[in-house]
Amino acid sequence: MDDNNTETETGTGIFINGRQQIIEMLQFMDESERRKLLKNIEMRNSVMARELSEQSLSFNDLARLSEESLNNIFSRTNPAIIGLALYNCKAELQRKVLTSLDREIAERAFEIMNKNLSAKKLECKRAQEKVLDIVIQLNRKQLISL
Repeated sequence: MDDNNTETETGTGIFINGRQQIIEMLQFMDESERRKLLKNIEMRNSVMARELSEQSLSFNDLARLSEESLNNIFSRTNPAIIGLALYNCKAELQRKVLTSLDREIAERAFEIMNKNLSAKKLECKRAQEKVLDIVIQLNRKQLISL
């Protein structure tokens, strides 16, 4: 094992990844606790803090972004992907995203959302991951702020 990895072997021979545990913990924390922990990590290791922030990002976190940031993200995304990504989301997030878009794009995404996609859960999850990849790229380019 290298020094940068926080894996340890338990008595049962199963490896526990400390980084993954932190990511999962961050995903369940409320926003203020999450920011506080990431700020503390950033003081010691800014690269790790950025990586943890990116890896713990969930699609539902987009609800706290500004309308301008959402427009910036979703204007770079195919409307079919937007519809798939929003399908399983709360109505509040769906509304916020759709109102941030140009009308034509929002209407095309809404058409996809209104289809019966219950058998396409994997595709919906992949669409959300695709959007999160765009979010991370834009954040790295400082075009949006998380």
